[in-house]
Amino acid sequence: MIPGAYSLDVSAALPEIVVASAGCLLLLLEAFLPVARRTFAAISILAAGSYMVLLERIPGSDAFAGSFDGSILARTFGLFLGLAAVLTLLVARPYLERAVAAGLIASDGEFYPLLLWGMVGISLMARGLDLLVIFLGLETFSLCFYILAAYFKSSEASSEAGLKYFLTGAFASSFTLFGIAWIYGKTGSISIARFADAHVGADPLLAAGLVFLLSGFAFKIALAPFHSWAPDVYAGMPTPAVAFLSVAPKGAALVVLFRVFAGVFDGVVPGRFRAALAAIAILSMIVGNLVALAQRDVKRLLAYSGIAHMGYVAIGLAVFGRDALAAVLLYLFAYALTNIGAFAAVAALYRDERESHPVGLLAGMGTRSPLAAGVLALCMISLGGIPATAGFIGKFFVFKAAIEKDLVWLAVVGVLNSLVSLGYYLRVVYVLYMREPVEDELPAPLAPESRLALVLCGLGVLGLGIFPARLWQIVQAASRALPSLRP
Repeated sequence: MIPGAYSLDVSAALPEIVVASAGCLLLLLEAFLPVARRTFAAISILAAGSYMVLLERIPGSDAFAGSFDGSILARTFGLFLGLAAVLTLLVARPYLERAVAAGLIASDGEFYPLLLWGMVGISLMARGLDLLVIFLGLETFSLCFYILAAYFKSSEASSEAGLKYFLTGAFASSFTLFGIAWIYGKTGSISIARFADAHVGADPLLAAGLVFLLSGFAFKIALAPFHSWAPDVYAGMPTPAVAFLSVAPKGAALVVLFRVFAGVFDGVVPGRFRAALAAIAILSMIVGNLVALAQRDVKRLLAYSGIAHMGYVAIGLAVFGRDALAAVLLYLFAYALTNIGAFAAVAALYRDERESHPVGLLAGMGTRSPLAAGVLALCMISLGGIPATAGFIGKFFVFKAAIEKDLVWLAVVGVLNSLVSLGYYLRVVYVLYMREPVEDELPAPLAPESRLALVLCGLGVLGLGIFPARLWQIVQAASRALPSLRP
């Protein structure tokens, strides 16, 4: 029986093993065969693609004594994670080549292993069925992205981003670990499946542990009032790394919170927790949208936009239930396509990464770089929730889940905040097409990889916005993988 169980465990973890091994291979090539650097992006994309393929073939049962998920929820999240990684890697190579030419870094060889190992950590978070695996995944991802935040060694903004992200991330991790310790102390287990058996859902000390856990993950998601790190980190971090950071770990954190709350509360969140989650959602939407209105740097604008969007997603967490989880998963796919598309366009349209990214420099780009400007405009429209885009579909299902649980007022607050957000999203579109250029120099020609990433994001935003039915069926099936969740 042991060899059979061992084989099952290896098969279940094979997607992560392949990605981690690819990262190790790239690091060895960087050290001993630096001439192979031009192949790093291709190898990384192949590893991310293999991750998605292998994840579809994992055993359906849980592995490692029930601590590693093999359900359709894990496979659906893996599709989201792999999609985010592939799009990010397509953007990365031409961007990093410009950074090397500008003297911001000596080489781009370390970027790809760090991104792949960060991907492994995020996958462990989402697939973990006990709190120790989840925490190991969280720390694996965090360590990689602390380095990526400070990747431009000669840039003060990047150094500041790395330091701020490290300090706030370590602070958040301590909250998370303290919450895990408290939950273990009350339930006697780190296995999420055993939480319901402890019958301590109403215990005030367990509630305190959950608050610490929620606070730690709220830092990672950048929910208000735990969002202060995001604008400076987004502004100083390499744009492809920001694109990945802005979507992938947030999705994993939301899956973790759904798992833990479903296990502790047996599928029904108490009223006091629902009220607290609703308050966090509202605060995030209001703070993110109102502060974004005043931003003049496009990366900081997208940072505050991300805070607002995590507020919309937190509506699904407050609503809870199977339909809410399906709506959140759909929202994550829509947000990944839209936000990575926006950052891909920003990476293509701004030449000098040593400077800030003022919105005013986008003036006239609609005619000077039509593909990048068009995708950026489309992504801004999608982030604003305009119909026939992925962003509209994501918000529609989240608000629908709230209305069906008699939380109409929460959906109304979300709609009103979406209307407010149009003020800064449409401003970017206006600058792209209605302002005269402020620079004589034309933007650099788009690399083939950047063109492909932009086209894929643009088609994805429109495709999901017009034909969401198939993905909705997939995420509904994934939501049923948490049997304790109620409809």
